[in-house]
Amino acid sequence: MSRGPGGRDLAIDALRGLSIWSMVSLHFAEGTWAAEPTHLFPYMDGMSAFVLLSGLVLGIVHRRWTARFSLRYSMDRLVRRVVVLYLCQAMIGLAAVWAAHAFTRRQFRTVALLPYPTDVGEKIRWALGLRYLPSGGNILLLYLILMALALVVIPVMARGWWPVIVGCSVALYVASQAWTADWMVITSFPGGVEIQNWAAWQVLFMLALVVGWHWDRLRVPERVDAALPVLVAVTLAVGFTVRDVIRSPKVVKQSTLLIDKVDLGVVRVIVAFLVATTLYGVFRAVLRWTRRDVLRPLVSTGSRSLDSYVIQALALLAVPAVIVARPWSPTTAMVAAVAVFATCWLWAEARTRFRIDKLHRQPGRLVRAVLPKGRHQ
Repeated sequence: MSRGPGGRDLAIDALRGLSIWSMVSLHFAEGTWAAEPTHLFPYMDGMSAFVLLSGLVLGIVHRRWTARFSLRYSMDRLVRRVVVLYLCQAMIGLAAVWAAHAFTRRQFRTVALLPYPTDVGEKIRWALGLRYLPSGGNILLLYLILMALALVVIPVMARGWWPVIVGCSVALYVASQAWTADWMVITSFPGGVEIQNWAAWQVLFMLALVVGWHWDRLRVPERVDAALPVLVAVTLAVGFTVRDVIRSPKVVKQSTLLIDKVDLGVVRVIVAFLVATTLYGVFRAVLRWTRRDVLRPLVSTGSRSLDSYVIQALALLAVPAVIVARPWSPTTAMVAAVAVFATCWLWAEARTRFRIDKLHRQPGRLVRAVLPKGRHQ
C-alpha cells in the first residue's frame, strides 16, 4: 500500500521522515554509527532532501488545489504557510535567547554557534527579525524565502509557463556559482559566517516544484517503479565514483566549487535528485511488498516534517541546557538522537490519533469543549 488517508503518498512521507532522522542523527550523534547510514552517500544529507521534498510536495499539493478549488485558494494557503514558518523560526531564535542563561558563554557558543546574548533586548529583536539562528535550527529561514518566492512561481505555473520557472531558476543558480552578492546569503547572526546561499539552494526547491506540478500527468511514481533497477545501479555507480574520484585527496582541493554546501555545488544538486528518486522507488517497493507498519516511524514523522524539525531544533538547545550537558559520550549522543526522533514520532502519532490538523485552531476547540453551549458565542 503506497497511499494513505487523503491520498497521501506514503513513500514521500517515508522519505521526509528519513531526512528528519538524518538531521537528528547528525546534530545529536555526529561521528557515531547511528549517523552513518544516512550519511554514507557522499554529499547527500537531510537538509538537501528536506529542501527538495518541500518543493516537490508544494508542487503536487498546489497543482491539485488550483485544479480543485482556485488559484486564490492556493495562494491563501501558501501565505498562511509563510506566516507559520516565520513563527516557527522566530520561536527557535527566542528559545536560543532563553536557553543561553543555562550555559556559560563558551558552552553557548559551542552549542548554538551564536554570540552570547549579553544585550537580551537586542538578541530578542534579532530573533524576531530572523537574524539569530542557532545551529541545527536555521533551515526554516531558507524554507521561508523559498516559499515566499513560490508566491510568484505558483501563478506562473498555473499559466503553464513552467519553462520560464526552470530557466530563471537555473540562471539564478549559475549566477550564484559565478559570484555571490550579499543579498544572496543567509548568516546565523549579523556579521556572522554565511550558512546558506538561498540563490543556489532555490534550484533544488524550484526544479522539484516543477516536477511535483506535473506529478500526476507524467505518472512519475509508475515511471520510477519501472526504472528502479536502473536507478539503483546508476546511484551506486555515481556514489562510488564520487567517493573514489571527487573525494580523493588529489581532487577534493580543486573541486570545492562542485561540492560546497553553503553554495550548493552542482555535485550536491545531481546527487540529491538521484538519491531522492532512487529511495522513493525503494520505499514504494517496500510498501508494496510489506505492511505499512514496517516504515511507520518514518511515514508518521515525515507526515509532520515541519513539526519534527522544530522539535529537534528546540531539543538541541533544551537537552544540553536542562538534561545532560555537553560534551556527550557516543552512547549518550545516540540515546539522545533516538529519544528526540521518538518524540517526533510520538507527536506525529498523537496529532493523527486526536485529529489535530491545525494547531492554531486548538485553543478555540478547547474553549468550545469546556464552556457550556452558548457561553462562547
